Order: sequence, then structure tokens, then C-alpha cells
Amino acid sequence: MDALRVAIMCLGVVTLLFAGTARAGETSDHVRIPLTPYVAPTVTEVVVEPGDHLWKISAGRLQVVLGREASNSEISPYWRTVIEENRAGLRSGDPDLIYPGEVIALPPAG
Repeated sequence: MDALRVAIMCLGVVTLLFAGTARAGETSDHVRIPLTPYVAPTVTEVVVEPGDHLWKISAGRLQVVLGREASNSEISPYWRTVIEENRAGLRSGDPDLIYPGEVIALPPAG
């Protein structure tokens, strides 16, 4: 699964509220945009697509969480956690053999 698809799944609709900055009787060319921290919802499941494997899914999830490409040393422990979280529910029972349409649970990363 590519990181872009994971990012799109993680992001919800963000609405910015615009509030004018002019006081009564004044004019202003500026608009104040109240900015509040946006926390992306936690993705808890991913549907496997052709070409996906657990390392790729794990790396994509970490890239979204970290905001950058994760190193192999960062991916490895998370990948092992993903395997343990999903081993019993895999159709093949083998984490190296996942099928399109299977649902993979993603534990919190971080």
C-alpha cells in the first residue's frame, strides 16, 4: 500500500473557519484564520490490495505518523507488532502470505 493512500485514509475533512479581523466601523483587507492543531484520526485497519505485504503496510503507516520516510530500524519493531496483532486472523496463517481483501489491524505507532 503506498504512503499516499494511507495518508488519504488518515486525513479527515478539515474545515477552516474564517473570522474577520475588522472592528465595527473599520475596514480590513485581512482575514484571521483560527488555526488549531489537527490530529489525524488513528487508522486501525487497512484492506490489503494486490502487491501489498506487511512490511510495506507498516512502512506506509509509520511514514504517515512520522511525517517522513521511516528507516528500516524504525519499521522493524512496528512490523513485528503488526505481525503479532494479525497472525491469528490471516487466512493463510502466514504473515508472508496475505491476500487482497484481507483486513489488517494496525496497532498504534509511536
